[in-house]
Amino acid sequence: MPLKNTQDSYGFLAKFFHWLLFLMLVGAIIAGNINEGLPDGPEKYEAITLHKAFGSLILLLVLVRLGWKLANPTPAPAIGVSASQHKLGTAMHWLLYVLMLAQPISGVLMSQSAGYPVSFFGLFDLPTILAKDKAVMGIFHTAHGVIWIALVIAALGHIGAALHHHFKLKDKTLTRMLKG
Repeated sequence: MPLKNTQDSYGFLAKFFHWLLFLMLVGAIIAGNINEGLPDGPEKYEAITLHKAFGSLILLLVLVRLGWKLANPTPAPAIGVSASQHKLGTAMHWLLYVLMLAQPISGVLMSQSAGYPVSFFGLFDLPTILAKDKAVMGIFHTAHGVIWIALVIAALGHIGAALHHHFKLKDKTLTRMLKG
């Protein structure tokens, strides 16, 4: 399997980033919701610290993935995909990128405005750019909650479109991200 995208298919790195980030985002969303239900105490603090560390890693990986996408041209649309479907798919991909960046950024800013650092697995803390401010923390807490819902809806739309292409239109849109 080629490392880079070809005219007809995604390369190894595009597929790797796609599926790794999918799994990490699902895990982070599930963990974040579990964390909300935990009683206050050391277990909750450790779980939130780990959630923030993985959120920081997701942010880094999304930035790397975005850099790879910009440096590595996207394959041409599958045969049979209309111009409007292609434009809609491109818009959906960019929406997913915006949401995948906004989610961890809102989490970092929420934590910092609550007065807590964001540690990258204990190796270093992310630079603090916001002072402690309860009102600002509330804004980012709300944003973090709204963005994850938007991200789930967009991801489900993305999955639904891929399945529609595969089973209804019977084109190669989905298989280009699976095979190899």
